[in-house]
Amino acid sequence: MKTAPSTTQARNWRRVLIGIGISLIAVLLLIRFFDWQQVWDVLRHADYRFLLLAVPLYLLSYGLRAMAWRVILQEKVSFRRVFLTMNIGYLLNNLLPFRLGELGRALLLGQDGLGFWMVFSTILIERALDLILAAGLLLATLPFVLNSSNAGQIALIVGAIVLMGLALLYLLARNRGWALTQLERLEARWPRFAHFGQERLVAFLSGLETLTSPGRFLRVFGWLFSTWAAAVVVQYWVLRSFYPQARLVHAAFGLAVSALGVAVPSSPGYIGVYEAAWVGALALFEIPFSTAFAHALTTHLYYVIITGIFGIIGLANRGERLGQVFARVRDLKLGK
Repeated sequence: MKTAPSTTQARNWRRVLIGIGISLIAVLLLIRFFDWQQVWDVLRHADYRFLLLAVPLYLLSYGLRAMAWRVILQEKVSFRRVFLTMNIGYLLNNLLPFRLGELGRALLLGQDGLGFWMVFSTILIERALDLILAAGLLLATLPFVLNSSNAGQIALIVGAIVLMGLALLYLLARNRGWALTQLERLEARWPRFAHFGQERLVAFLSGLETLTSPGRFLRVFGWLFSTWAAAVVVQYWVLRSFYPQARLVHAAFGLAVSALGVAVPSSPGYIGVYEAAWVGALALFEIPFSTAFAHALTTHLYYVIITGIFGIIGLANRGERLGQVFARVRDLKLGK
């Protein structure tokens, strides 16, 4: 039974307001705790060599991510098409709440003969692997925050957790029929379950078929792992430009916290939430707030500008207009 459009719209507006509220609180906290003259001084005295070095590696990290997504898509689409569509999705995320850009890229790439739900399921798989890697990175760097002497043991535990997560995904991929049967039983027992993302779970389980090959599974993980490794170096170089004492662990921990932080509801483009996550993470290493904010602001601008440029190129390449894509994503969200 479908939810009435008016009810769906009301629920969507509540979510939008909650997201904007969270972003607004984050922005107000940042304004409250910062000396903006200090932030400006940090930006003025940055080592711009590291900022320039970070740009090509930032682009490379997105290229690696596109390679991972293309493998999940079973190489049915060209790398150029995948890369540009991915950036269209990020452009939409900068303008729409709730990561609705993911729906946008599924709609656009689905037009290439793949179908919306097939593409959407591959995006969910990518996000699941990202979550595993982000959690693993957070746990691996946490001992350095806590100054724990058991870093080696914790690293082994983290490795085991990551491997367990990957093993679980692989087992689900090999036993999709069983998982779908359990899902149907769950829906029969609790009909309201259908209102909490049942369609997405079905799409996710169906899309796992692309990972039934061990070789393909390892290739996807390898590309995504390379993406995260490049992203850590990018964050390190940008932080190094503002804070000469920066270490890789600072960048790795901050990246993990920010990746998990932007998963909470916020305004489009994660405004305020992204910066607050970085400031909070780097504060644990006693890095000044103004320095951490300058870093977060710079990397956020990198993301918005680079994905915006390639997103616009992707739209032009497809002959699409931003307003048209907005309308289609909105209609899909409302179930029209």
